[in-house]
Amino acid sequence: MKKRSIVLSLVATATLTANPISIESIVVNDVMAEGDPLFLEEHNLSKADNTEHFTSKSIATLSSHANMNPYTVIAFSPSVNFTPADTAGSNEPSFHDPIRIRGKSQSGPGGVYMINGMPLSSNPGGGKYMLEMENTASIDLLKGYLPVDKNLGFSSLIGKVDLNVLDPKKEAGAILSQSFGTENFKRSFLRFDTGKIGDFAAFGSFSTLSNDKYKGKGDLERVNGMVGLSYAPNERFEAKLYAIRNSDEHHNYDSLSYAQIEDLDTYFDKDFKTTKPTSANDVDYYDFNKQDFLTTNIFADMVYKPTSDDTITFKPYYKQDKGEIFFSKFDATPAKQGVINWKMDHDLYGAVAAYEHRFSEALKAKAGYWYHKQLPPGPPTDRRMYGVNADGELFFKKYASLAEVEHHELQSPFVEVSGEAENFIYSAGLQYQNFQLSSIKNYLTDSNTSLDYETAIATSTFDPWGSVEAKTFKTWLPSVYLAYKLDERSAVYLDYSRTYGFDVNLYPTYTSNYANFKGKGITLQQLWNDLELETSDNIDLGYKTTIGSVTLHPSLFVSFVSNKQANIYDSDLDVNYPANLGDALGYGAEFSAYGAVNDDLDFMMGLSYNRYSFDQDFATSATTTSDIKGNQLPDAPKIMATGALSYYLDNWTFTPSVRYTSSRYGDVENTQKVDGFAVADLDISYRAKNFLGSKDTLFRLTATNLTDEKYIATINTPDNVLAASATSSTYQTGTPRMVFFSVTMKY
Repeated sequence: MKKRSIVLSLVATATLTANPISIESIVVNDVMAEGDPLFLEEHNLSKADNTEHFTSKSIATLSSHANMNPYTVIAFSPSVNFTPADTAGSNEPSFHDPIRIRGKSQSGPGGVYMINGMPLSSNPGGGKYMLEMENTASIDLLKGYLPVDKNLGFSSLIGKVDLNVLDPKKEAGAILSQSFGTENFKRSFLRFDTGKIGDFAAFGSFSTLSNDKYKGKGDLERVNGMVGLSYAPNERFEAKLYAIRNSDEHHNYDSLSYAQIEDLDTYFDKDFKTTKPTSANDVDYYDFNKQDFLTTNIFADMVYKPTSDDTITFKPYYKQDKGEIFFSKFDATPAKQGVINWKMDHDLYGAVAAYEHRFSEALKAKAGYWYHKQLPPGPPTDRRMYGVNADGELFFKKYASLAEVEHHELQSPFVEVSGEAENFIYSAGLQYQNFQLSSIKNYLTDSNTSLDYETAIATSTFDPWGSVEAKTFKTWLPSVYLAYKLDERSAVYLDYSRTYGFDVNLYPTYTSNYANFKGKGITLQQLWNDLELETSDNIDLGYKTTIGSVTLHPSLFVSFVSNKQANIYDSDLDVNYPANLGDALGYGAEFSAYGAVNDDLDFMMGLSYNRYSFDQDFATSATTTSDIKGNQLPDAPKIMATGALSYYLDNWTFTPSVRYTSSRYGDVENTQKVDGFAVADLDISYRAKNFLGSKDTLFRLTATNLTDEKYIATINTPDNVLAASATSSTYQTGTPRMVFFSVTMKY
């Protein structure tokens, strides 16, 4: 086994007055048989890029043994708050990704998740985490500056997490992995590569995962399959085609109230009831709170280089998602209590095309076009309400929401110029976006008795009060990056980009309060006409330097958010509803450091300070106004710190890691304070050769939450929720101590 070593190439320049020494390059040989030696790639100072590139080392060490969720890796970046409800990272506590970046949460039915630069995720639904980590070469985190060809999807408000597929390998081989762990955790993974056969290469992978919930009753069952094919007949053209099939079925965890989390020792293990209901209004049952989705994903990545200075790329993609969510519905009126079955059968598809020409190192130009169509939900269009009979069985009551919709559609041409001149590196891009929200045809549901969606539509009464026409937003999305190289290993930079998002809460709010709105003569179209696209103007100022083999990256940032959705009281209409009237300000500081300390130790760490708040108060009734201006928004910790280091001892690697999150609030009035917490993990691995005929075998033992800390992982809340509102916040606990063991063999 080759021991880890660091080789420094030094160049000394003699002058009459001094002999300065500059470090030109660093080569790190890892004990890993293959893959990246450090947690993060060193910044390329000659590229207009403020992306954090997490390597295969980070993916292999930090992704948890579920190996399915990239957010567990990027959670070690400054200002990233990801605290899932379970260790696998699959059990999302709400209908959106439980992730905040720089205090901001994702808006609307769009996800931050991308694959090979294509916006393939959507919310709510399945397939959020489709790409296995073993099939992922690296993960790119973009949280401030988004270039025009990454500023895509239904929303880009908080940034993007872009996964780069591990392509078919040139040499034939196989990977076999088996994991076991706490709460009956089991995962099997197999990948086979054909190697290069003529102009072709291919791989196929298959995995299964099962895990019991750590409290209450219920489990997670996941099956994932993927194939990849590459075709490269010459140096000028390469095409890659991928297909993923993902099945995810799991039970959700219950949430706690604020009063309950104040006595966490008593209520930490509280979950849904495990005994079958015995009364008509008993809906708090674990099997009434679950999800089941089957997702298909097909995408391609094609590159053609007619000359050495010209590059044409074309990336088409398609995703189909079908399944359902069951969740308990509680209401003060017993007759309105029940179980909601939210049916989903939706797809998205589109393509990103671009042409780039290199005039010189000082000038490169790119022009492209992005087209995207996405079928709702959201908003929800097929929700069915069930009651519970005396035998504890569900029976159909009526449709809770019933509507016909078309695809949301986004079209966006974009241009970009970039280059390097003297010590300056620059990029300037502009995207013109045409964002069309689908029309909604609402139907009355009180008299509906058919479970079949098509029959329900055909036999229900069209409702003009709750229906709207398609709405279009036209928006300019500029981006600028400017850096100055102080020397070959240091640079200062300033960047700016505008991101966007849209919440689809108005329609379900209207239908939930239908009688009130109609009684006051207010149609949904009246409120719909005033909707605006939420935008965020983001500015970063930072410094990047590498000293020896350690990279330091301090930065300051600010975001000016416009048209942020807030639940306001309209005195002219005498109603409350979500409107895009808010302005918010986010700002803070980040510091990251990573690299090799010596030939046996490398590390990464992150520190961040975040402030994110509304710039104004809102009327909450005819006589009251909220007192929220300047308050930290819910579930947005001000201070976070992370750290991980790997120590190498012969064939052993020891990687302790820690994540600290300061106190947060569960409401925008900042009355429901949630204690901060720190979670420490330990990963130990041993690498062996020729085990059972393999060329390389990795034994891995991981313990998460070593101190068995009891803490609140996620706060389920809108950004503008008031403590006394009907939609008050709920809280979910974090996972207790877990232990996992795996064996991964490469042939």
